[in-house]
Amino acid sequence: MRFGVCIPQSGRYLEPDVMGRLAGEIEGMGYDTIWVSDHVIVPVGESYIPELMHEPLALLSWLAHATSTVTLGISVLVVPYRDPVFTAKFLSSVDVLSRGRLVVGVGVGWLEAEFDALGASYAERGAQTDEYLRVIRNLWETETSSFDGRWKRYENMRMFPKASRVRGSNTTIPIVVGGNQRHALRRAAELGDGWHPINLTPDQVADGIAAYHAACDAVGRAPGPVSLRHMPGPGGTVLDAADVEAYDAAGLDELAYSYATRTPDELLDVLRAAPH
Repeated sequence: MRFGVCIPQSGRYLEPDVMGRLAGEIEGMGYDTIWVSDHVIVPVGESYIPELMHEPLALLSWLAHATSTVTLGISVLVVPYRDPVFTAKFLSSVDVLSRGRLVVGVGVGWLEAEFDALGASYAERGAQTDEYLRVIRNLWETETSSFDGRWKRYENMRMFPKASRVRGSNTTIPIVVGGNQRHALRRAAELGDGWHPINLTPDQVADGIAAYHAACDAVGRAPGPVSLRHMPGPGGTVLDAADVEAYDAAGLDELAYSYATRTPDELLDVLRAAPH
């Protein structure tokens, strides 16, 4: 099983020296993936999402330079927030600059005020996410690209680079679909290369994997890896070896720790002790 870390990107963790130290030490510990999160603008009084937070695409670019071997992921990109042509171009550029180390977690989003501030449709976010993912795949997988959708249309257009040449000529940047509900499982089967749930127990992971595989069978696609984000919140339970064994037995492919600590040193101490 692979192990990842959802790196903090707010408050005192914003400083380049701190972020660089965290990324370097996490990579040096042998973790497989560093994940970042996505929010752009939040309403006053929102307690869950910090006001002071790096833009994730900018941070991915910075991490591509600050690291050399670890996979870089986003958990998760809120797809309707950004034009999909821009998103496809930005992410393929990061993949090339990182020499093929990118994995893209995607989701539909949930913070309605943020949708409003960005001019995105909260009511149609599911359908828009599906179309935008098709646009992104179209631009990554075709040399000359055409698309005729509800929100996006273009004909005989060219967009390069695609994925890094390190991946090979027939391999694109993997997309893992976030979310625990049936719509997320359907989207993962139809449009993704894997499933990225959050905060499930080992038994729930086993049940979810069975449902995900069934959804893949229904559309005639092979299932991809399953990566769980474990996000217990401040003071939450840190997983031990027995927990990790249970997730491994459930069929999990990657466990991504997302721990809230007061200081970078505390986070690094937790990550050194965590099974990985």
